[in-house]
Amino acid sequence: MEIAYAVVICIIPLYLSIRCIYLARKSPRVSDFMKSIITAILIGIILVSISVTVHHFMTEGISEATNMSMGVLTTVQGIISGVVFMVTRLMSKA
Repeated sequence: MEIAYAVVICIIPLYLSIRCIYLARKSPRVSDFMKSIITAILIGIILVSISVTVHHFMTEGISEATNMSMGVLTTVQGIISGVVFMVTRLMSKA
């Protein structure tokens, strides 16, 4: 189960964010200002996913409230991953 949490809340958002940054930098249609905005947002997503992963492994099994917060954070990271995936798909077609 720990590997599933690590994949959902850290590895997938990291991979998608790095891929989206690469596609934004590579695309000639995206302006420099939008490239910097996209990069800043995705770096924030990378930092959040790393901090959520560290939080999960540091507070594992302490209380039920921790498990509830991890469920919420995992759901939020899943939604963020989906949004970044959709943006990545749009940028790869452009």
